[in-house]
Amino acid sequence: MSVEDGDAKQPKSVIMHHLDPVLKYQIKMGVTDFNEDYDHFFLMMNNFINTVGHFNVWLKRIHKRNLPPNPRTHYKIPSELNPDFVTKLKQIWYGNVFLTQTRDRHSQILDQRIVYSHKELKTDEEILDVNGRGEMPALMHMNPRSKTKDDTDPRVLLQEAIRFDVAYDGYDPDQLAQVFGFIYKYVDGEVYMFNSDAEVMTSDALVMEISREVFHKLIRILVMEILPMYYELTADIEECLGTYSLVNNLLELQSQTGEESYVVEY
Repeated sequence: MSVEDGDAKQPKSVIMHHLDPVLKYQIKMGVTDFNEDYDHFFLMMNNFINTVGHFNVWLKRIHKRNLPPNPRTHYKIPSELNPDFVTKLKQIWYGNVFLTQTRDRHSQILDQRIVYSHKELKTDEEILDVNGRGEMPALMHMNPRSKTKDDTDPRVLLQEAIRFDVAYDGYDPDQLAQVFGFIYKYVDGEVYMFNSDAEVMTSDALVMEISREVFHKLIRILVMEILPMYYELTADIEECLGTYSLVNNLLELQSQTGEESYVVEY
């Protein structure tokens, strides 16, 4: 269990599983909103990924009923949420995305972005091997097993290994030894594990603990990629539920009164 999972205030009683889909998904999205508002990012994402999966199954079944569109907005419930966004969010969460970088002639980073396949690479971009397999770690595995808000510890413990040269990027041998404790201890003294910047930068060792600075940099890149899709999908879910509720009420009213004027033409 991650620290965030343990610290989050989860319900102490069983929540009713509503048969009404509007109530059901209002509760699910309410849990997601709660975790977003109280800065439980990983719980928010886990809730949202699961909700999207359930919601898409429901949409496929509702689509077979061929409900009329919303008479106010003319929105018609789709057979699934935006498939491009859903696929990309799952790819980020479960793994298999890539971090590309563009550098100048002095090796300074000019730009970096997330791509979802090697086909998206531009001619001046290179993929940074973060996890030893040429990929970014799965976001679900970046859920820390140590406190990220405890600034007394310069390291963050993850659930997936990362290359050492990436995990401690920007630190020289002195800092690695004095700040992070990368030292060989012998009876007659201590020796630095790394003697030069070149040794650090060419190390292909995999580690579960990474520097706090690198952790926040990687998370920031992923969050900036996720949030626009998250906002759009959240709005789509709200519109689907609003349309479903209104149209169902109109059809129910029509069945009770026998008035055909309530039928929405489309």
